[in-house]
Amino acid sequence: MKRRPFHTMLFLFVAASMAVVVTTPLPAAAGADVSAVRFWTAPDHTRVVVDLTSEPSYSTRVLTDPDRVVVLVLDGGIGVAQVATPVGDGLVDRVRLNQLQSGTQVVVDLKTASAHSVFALKPYLNKPNRIVIDIFDSERPGAAPAARPEDAEESRPYVVIIDPGHGGEDPGTLGNGELVEKDVVLDISRTFAALLESRGGYDVRLTRDGDYFVRLAKRKEIAGKCKGDIFISIHANSAPNKRADGSEIFYVSPRGASDQAARELADRENAADLVGGVSPDAGVDVLSILVDLKMSDSVQKSSDLAGLVRDELGKAKAGDCAIKQAGFLVLKSLAMPSILVEVGFLTNSSDVKKLKRPAYRQSYAECLAAAVDRYFDRYTPVVVQHGGTHKVALGETLWTIARRYDITIGDLRSMNGLDVSATIQVDQVLTVTRS
Repeated sequence: MKRRPFHTMLFLFVAASMAVVVTTPLPAAAGADVSAVRFWTAPDHTRVVVDLTSEPSYSTRVLTDPDRVVVLVLDGGIGVAQVATPVGDGLVDRVRLNQLQSGTQVVVDLKTASAHSVFALKPYLNKPNRIVIDIFDSERPGAAPAARPEDAEESRPYVVIIDPGHGGEDPGTLGNGELVEKDVVLDISRTFAALLESRGGYDVRLTRDGDYFVRLAKRKEIAGKCKGDIFISIHANSAPNKRADGSEIFYVSPRGASDQAARELADRENAADLVGGVSPDAGVDVLSILVDLKMSDSVQKSSDLAGLVRDELGKAKAGDCAIKQAGFLVLKSLAMPSILVEVGFLTNSSDVKKLKRPAYRQSYAECLAAAVDRYFDRYTPVVVQHGGTHKVALGETLWTIARRYDITIGDLRSMNGLDVSATIQVDQVLTVTRS
């Protein structure tokens, strides 16, 4: 592990040296027993989830020599949970349960002092009361590598963001019990990414590359930091009607869902944060994000990308494929063409039979890759030139160009002598930095 800067070590030393007690705002009924301890290792943190039989009262503190985070579930018992859970991921060594007279002690043994967050979650769907302990490590490589330099060559690769849905504590659709959505979509996403990377000319980023939870706002943050040219989220569907089958491709709608089924699906996917567990003080209320009306250019390209995917799936005879619009939070506010692909219904026996076959998942990923090839044949992404200039590509607007360079439309007009009625043309060269 890399050595931390002195100011970081000083902060961690002070934090770790203080036994800070934080309690839940409202006391809960006694007797919250621990029923299970689970964990997931993400690129920038380790999440420990403690399942409980009832709503807990708890306190938390940090201890040193050795470094550990301790959560005391007041008046609780160990129940059926195992006493020790090995982790060993370089950040957390293990999680231990100690039965004390005052309750159950959950001890997270750390490799070294680290920032952490502890919060409680109430039951949701099939999830019980939980205490979530997130241990953060700024030294771990994040899910999103650094954004490409602003002075990249004209031949820069196309940046494709692939977003495998769900993960970790949020399994997604369980369907008929034969397949789990989070596993199916991660497999297709990895194959899709490998196909694009093998072609050359693509810079592919996955929002998750393992079985861990990534909140919706973080997925969009990754896409924005990487300055993606397109964003493709991969999911699997479910429906009360077991005969519902085939693929569905969605792009964001500023005016609402195209039908009731699409609206209900968007509501289910938008609740992913509630299933996976987002701290009540996370700082960003992802359920209040609104669509920016300036996205019209991106929405049109999203529609075209959806059509290209449908065409490729049709060529491969992968079953029926419908294109719909809905208000998926993971697609909203993205200043890039974005679609969400439902690869099939896990509540349909025929779709499950196909998705269980590695050859079919490979074929599906090949269709996605072929559609991306065709998309970039049609639309040239932003071209960055040396000397502070930008060459206008098909479908670009003054707003998209201004946003790309973190300047205002007014500044862009001023630097290029454009009045409010002026239009721009493909291949026109614009000045985007002041001399």
